[in-house]
Amino acid sequence: MAEKTVYIESLGCAKNQVDSEKMAALLEQNGWIVTDNSEDAVCIIVNTCGFIQSAKEEAIQVLFEAIKQKKNGKCRLVVAAGCFAQRYHDALKTEFADDEIDVIFGTGDISKIADTVEDAFVNRRPLNRIVIPQVAEDNFFKRKVSGFPGSAYLRISDGCSNHCTYCAIPLIRGELHSRKTEAILKELDLLLPGTLKELNIISQDTTNYGMDIYGERKLADLLEAIDEKLSDETRMRLLYMHPDHITDELLDRMAKLRRFVPYFDLPFQSASKYILSRMGRRGDLETYLELIERIRQRFPNAVIRSTFIAGFPGETAEDAEKSLEFIRRAGMEWVGAFVYSPEEDTPAYAFPNRVKKSVAEKRLDMLMNVSEAAALPRLERFVGEKVQVLIEERIDEDLCIGRFWGQAPDVDGLTVVESSDAVPGETVDVEILKLNGKDFYGIQTVNG
Repeated sequence: MAEKTVYIESLGCAKNQVDSEKMAALLEQNGWIVTDNSEDAVCIIVNTCGFIQSAKEEAIQVLFEAIKQKKNGKCRLVVAAGCFAQRYHDALKTEFADDEIDVIFGTGDISKIADTVEDAFVNRRPLNRIVIPQVAEDNFFKRKVSGFPGSAYLRISDGCSNHCTYCAIPLIRGELHSRKTEAILKELDLLLPGTLKELNIISQDTTNYGMDIYGERKLADLLEAIDEKLSDETRMRLLYMHPDHITDELLDRMAKLRRFVPYFDLPFQSASKYILSRMGRRGDLETYLELIERIRQRFPNAVIRSTFIAGFPGETAEDAEKSLEFIRRAGMEWVGAFVYSPEEDTPAYAFPNRVKKSVAEKRLDMLMNVSEAAALPRLERFVGEKVQVLIEERIDEDLCIGRFWGQAPDVDGLTVVESSDAVPGETVDVEILKLNGKDFYGIQTVNG
């Protein structure tokens, strides 16, 4: 029998990465060897994303590449997993033959991945080609952490009950499903013991944590429990905070945490009250500016990231200008944006007054241009400052790249560090000398 080697291609967001890390640990536990090279694998798992059209197109492209390797190389099994597989399993079964994609595996219960792959490997024709497990309690704590050394994600819930009209997450991942606090803390104990320098807390909406199992939002309680367990060398960053759910009490309690860094990831999506109401959200330009002011009152050095949607159905030039005005006045450090993607079965899919793609793309360009100009003075304030940088990798004998606390993994700029002895996975003191676009350049200083 061929050596049981498996390669996992993880697409999409950090939540998917966590699923891939759990798959890897489960498979290793069951005798599989996880490889970083797809050409060495007898099984290729593509953990897909299906959030917007571009993600779906990428999923199909990567699956085709895996199938090509199956026809021409060592690979014997191709598994389509993740969000795209969960939502479009019937279409995948119809469009791809049994000898192309062997298993279509959903998102509900990752713990079933090892038995599913083993069945397909041993029997060649799996008993169940489509495996869409019901949502189960996430009580598998071990992970084969991927990504850059020293940094890890901790997912506190799955699914979402906000039902924003444009979003397919509830159709894919279901309603909010919070993990019990004790399970989260147990998994934290297993994350990079002794070497964890950065913990990124994630879910579809971190601010709603606990509503489904405790009857009230319990994020502050959870953060305090996590904060107590972290060493003095580990920083904690909170991502995906729905702006409509942030209260003064939550901010006050966050301000007392030891290891929390004042990085606020707030997906505003728009600043037009009309568009926000059509999105199923409650905010408007002044409400969101007030929220940012409340944050900066408590965290004067706060870094704020947000995302915006250009060309939502019914968006007028005046609505688009509201978002631009908000971005100018808010001066957020990091902004991402994308053109509205119509997702079937979401309420917005049936909304009239679709914005022409060419118009939406122009509005997207304007959003990014305005946000970059507004961010410049906010980012320039770090020039001349001394910050701790988590080193990700060395690029030559005198230069490394890493991130300081105001840069989240994958989405924000990087910090280039002049250093001959900095080690990936460790933090070093760096004096920021200049800003190059979205990246900083600095030199390592003597610790202490």
